Amino acid sequence: MFNNSFLKKLNILFIESNTEDREHFSNILYKFFNNVVVCSNGKEGIDSFLEKRQEYFVDIIICDKTLEDITGIEVLKKIREIDSEIPFIITSPKIEVDDLLIAIKYKATDYLSKPVNGKDMIFCIERVCHNKYHERLKLLMQQDLEELRAVINEVALVSKTDLEGNITFVNSYFTEITGYSQDEIIGQNRLILKDENTSISLYKDLLEKVKAGIVWEGKLKNISKTKEEYYVYLTVLPIYDKKNSNIIEFMWISFLTTEAELEEKEFKKRVVKNMYENRRINTESRQKIDELMNQISGYSNIKTLLNEEKKRKAKFTNQINFYENELKVMEEKIKEISEKASQKIKQVVSAEKEVREKKDKAIFLLNDVTIELEDKNKKVKKLTKELSTQMNLIKKLMISISEIEESIEK
Repeated sequence: MFNNSFLKKLNILFIESNTEDREHFSNILYKFFNNVVVCSNGKEGIDSFLEKRQEYFVDIIICDKTLEDITGIEVLKKIREIDSEIPFIITSPKIEVDDLLIAIKYKATDYLSKPVNGKDMIFCIERVCHNKYHERLKLLMQQDLEELRAVINEVALVSKTDLEGNITFVNSYFTEITGYSQDEIIGQNRLILKDENTSISLYKDLLEKVKAGIVWEGKLKNISKTKEEYYVYLTVLPIYDKKNSNIIEFMWISFLTTEAELEEKEFKKRVVKNMYENRRINTESRQKIDELMNQISGYSNIKTLLNEEKKRKAKFTNQINFYENELKVMEEKIKEISEKASQKIKQVVSAEKEVREKKDKAIFLLNDVTIELEDKNKKVKKLTKELSTQMNLIKKLMISISEIEESIEK
């Protein structure tokens, strides 16, 4: 089954010179996709691409290899001068080796052999666009992560590690809370902060999930350099390379879950200390209280900001879950197609076996008929020989009778 909700978001440029094929596939494409632009030749297709991309994003181009004015390969070259990444599918009854090499050079996405099955075309478009859509999503996520890091760098413990959990970067707030300097902590494994009561399997599970591209979230109890306990709400994000194909490192973002409580306790300690030392609240203590209240107010604003960022993060998580589900659906479709192909292969093999058995039986019967015919030919030859002998005897007898008749007449 197709993902109709996803297909309805896509915009298609379809270039086909054959009138019958153009009308047939146009009717199919109009049913499934958001916008469909249909062209009958290469120049019209290129012009339409330039025009329509000003209105909306064209997701994919499907082009016949044999057009009336220029070839589909030439259309591909022109499109690549305009857009180096848009998916491009070529349709043709056959493709020559030279054309195939050129198509690969100019990054043709796929090739469909004519006559093209309508379902195969839709499946191909869905698969290709899913991959491109996922790549764009990862790129946007990376950009948003960079923006997010700049915002929270001053209010959260931010660090980076390699794929094994070895620390490669920490921000100043991280060193302030943990008590470790950058020189002390860089190169150490994240386990240096692990509380002794926290299971090592939790960290192993965390790394496995993030290596698989899954964002990890949860609460952890950590230990500072001075063995003080502190609790954090931790988010671990995978960081991809520039091509968005491989995960190269992890970003760890932690927020103190008791930040407001700690500030309130510190405030109370200072008030009590001032009361015991001075027995009264002097001007200096009031100023300090005002400063602390301002800080608390500032933390309230930060809390609002963090809640907004958490909402954005939840949105990213939902999007990731959506595409994981889409991948599962695609896997099920591939499995279904494989099973159908296997059944067809079995049917063909069975039919081939039946034909081979009939052929063997016919050859066997032919051999029997041939042997029987040879026997009859031998008998005919024998009879012919006997008949020839009898004819000779008859001739001799006739001659003898003629001689007797002549002697009687005399």
